[in-house]
Amino acid sequence: MKSMVDEVKFYSHLLLFRIRGGSPRHYRRQWENYWRTIHATGAGGEVLWDNVPEKASAQDLARFAAHMRPDLPLVDVGCGNGRQARFLAGHFPRVIGVDVSPAAISLAQRETRGTPFESRIAYRVWNGANPGEAEALHHEIGDANVYMRTVFHCVQSSDRESFVASLATLLGERGTLYQIELTDGALETLRKLPGNSPSGLPHLVHNVVKNGIHPIGFSQDDRLRYYPDDRWVILGEGDTVAIRTVRLAHGEEALVPANYLVMRPRHHVAGGRAAASAPAA
Repeated sequence: MKSMVDEVKFYSHLLLFRIRGGSPRHYRRQWENYWRTIHATGAGGEVLWDNVPEKASAQDLARFAAHMRPDLPLVDVGCGNGRQARFLAGHFPRVIGVDVSPAAISLAQRETRGTPFESRIAYRVWNGANPGEAEALHHEIGDANVYMRTVFHCVQSSDRESFVASLATLLGERGTLYQIELTDGALETLRKLPGNSPSGLPHLVHNVVKNGIHPIGFSQDDRLRYYPDDRWVILGEGDTVAIRTVRLAHGEEALVPANYLVMRPRHHVAGGRAAASAPAA
């Protein structure tokens, strides 16, 4: 059990990082500061969530594949260095990886060169909190499926409605959204792991929050608020899954509590294939 001194130290460091990093709504600056520090990815690398697809997007694919039109492009929102996008390109005709950080996009482009499905993948710098950027991308590629892995929990409350509007714009009339998110108890799980960083968190977690990035989790209440039943059709969901990190300093991967949703805006139920695969209201 954490002592009172540990608690004060932990939250004091988080507050200091928030002050240094500026508003946690300055996503491009904060994530750019993070991705500029990354020199190694994959197993043994510096990116907490950069696990092999077999422990990440392959598991996700089993949950959402039956609900997505395979002829539509797939947008990987918050693609980072593109590891999961490269896997998903083997299952969709076109994958567009988008991230708010130019440094992440540059890294994804470098790591994608020479890979088997390189011709199917493109990358864009993109900010989902700006609906105008979603409109521009939809105009370019048309309706798309959306894959979003551990992104929404870092979108701040003031931007969440705009962010959801951006996702709906990308989906258009035919797309399906898959979201997997850390729960609001994820940070406490990570705090229990061995770590000797200034914040007491494992170093790979510390390297995220020290840039002022402020994860706030995603709860069932958030689902009802941002994806209400009168506007969204839930095709699949689960709240007892986990995100598996890369191997941490103590020699093991961490299992961080998560939940997932497969869904479409309710206007998709108007007819055709979308109506056929949607559950009864």
